[in-house]
Amino acid sequence: MDGRPASTRLVVGYDRHPASHSALTYAAALTERLDAHLHVVHVVDVEDMPVDPDSPDWEQRVADVVAREHTEAGAALAAISGRWTYHLQHGNPADLLSSVADEYDASMILIGAPRHGLMSRMERLLGESVSAHLVQHGRRPVVLVPEHTQAPPP
Repeated sequence: MDGRPASTRLVVGYDRHPASHSALTYAAALTERLDAHLHVVHVVDVEDMPVDPDSPDWEQRVADVVAREHTEAGAALAAISGRWTYHLQHGNPADLLSSVADEYDASMILIGAPRHGLMSRMERLLGESVSAHLVQHGRRPVVLVPEHTQAPPP
């Protein structure tokens, strides 16, 4: 890094799932290799929220979970300090990933590969899968990173 702004930008979707963490690690390695700037997008969703919405400390518990995710992302990206930005938003994950990618003219979007199981299959069938939406409606290449993927070598 010579102080010049990065000319290449990458966007990675980030949440608490293992494939998402693999995508973050893979994106960080690409960021270094491409001398890029990484935009980490965490969409607050139902999985970030405690089970009991009537709990008196519900809002604080949501804030704690979101803060923990931000801290974990920061720890994973410590090696590329200053070369990444964390975006925390509410909304449709596919739309927000596309929006951030468009805003920063990203070269690609990286996300964890779809999870397995009945709910994941249902989401794909109903067209609610983030990966399916990005591939079918997006304007940028999408890289799906499986859960057990290692970072590319330097």
